[in-house]
Amino acid sequence: MERKVFIFEKTVYLTDTNAEGNTYFSRYFDWQGMAREEFVRTNVPGLVAILQLGVKMITVEAYLHFIQETFLFDEILIDVKTSNIKKASLDLIFTYTNKKTNQLIAKGRQKLAFADATSRLIPVPEEIRKNAMYFLFKEGTTQGAEK
Repeated sequence: MERKVFIFEKTVYLTDTNAEGNTYFSRYFDWQGMAREEFVRTNVPGLVAILQLGVKMITVEAYLHFIQETFLFDEILIDVKTSNIKKASLDLIFTYTNKKTNQLIAKGRQKLAFADATSRLIPVPEEIRKNAMYFLFKEGTTQGAEK
């Protein structure tokens, strides 16, 4: 199975910056959430039906390692990959890159779990698991490695 690529594009706006003119740190987590939601929306055709059944997507852990600052009107590419797909959870890997300079900006990760309408943990829904496999990044390999 050949790995697909998913890139979420984000431009830094005034609302993303602080008094010093660089991007406020919490915005990177906001962008991670936006990229996650767009990734799932785009790649899981039955997402609305899954959510209508009461399935909840839960962020169990979130991590971000800052490498390079961003500033007003920088264009950011966020590459989203999957990793560590287990019965009841999966990881999303985020690589933030400056579109113009190709500089690595940050690396992030989220561990996702799923719950039913009663908030009881459930296995990763099959349609999500199946589609996540196309974006799998195997740690320790160059597959999907940063530029």
